[in-house]
Amino acid sequence: MRTTQPMIGMHTQLGKLEAHSTPAKLHSENRQARSNAHWTQPSVEINQYPSRHSYGFTNHTDFAREHGQQGMSDLKKTTSRWTEEAWDNIENGGKKGRQPVKQRYDSKLQQEISKQRHIVANLIPDPEIHFTPVQAEGKVDPGDVTVKIDTEAFAQTHFTPGKVETYLQQKPDVRRWVTEGKYDIYA
Repeated sequence: MRTTQPMIGMHTQLGKLEAHSTPAKLHSENRQARSNAHWTQPSVEINQYPSRHSYGFTNHTDFAREHGQQGMSDLKKTTSRWTEEAWDNIENGGKKGRQPVKQRYDSKLQQEISKQRHIVANLIPDPEIHFTPVQAEGKVDPGDVTVKIDTEAFAQTHFTPGKVETYLQQKPDVRRWVTEGKYDIYA
């Protein structure tokens, strides 16, 4: 008798977990810092007009303000005086012993001589001086060297499940023989 035992075969495939990390991506805007500062030029402004005006230099505006009304009043006085002198010449010019022109001239000369003169001494004012010093102007730009990193929170994964296959590699078998003399007969 010959027996064959059954044989079971197995194919196994292990489960596999694959995980791949995504590389980080860097982004940056590189703007270097700049001072953007500059120096202003110093300046000096000198106004000499107050001191020059005190000893006679007058601009047109001040001259017109000071002497504008005086011209009109002088014109009225002169017209009135000439009218009086003309009437004096008419009334007294032909009279004996009267010399109105000479008498007027002598009278004016006498008045000029007898005038009380006053001299006023004033200090000449200093010129106005304005100085603007050098200044630093401009805004400082601190720049921007920010780096942004884009990442993913989880890795990319792929899971391949494991497998187990079983199969019958050899069937069970029982064989019998009967031997008679020299011959084996399959039973």
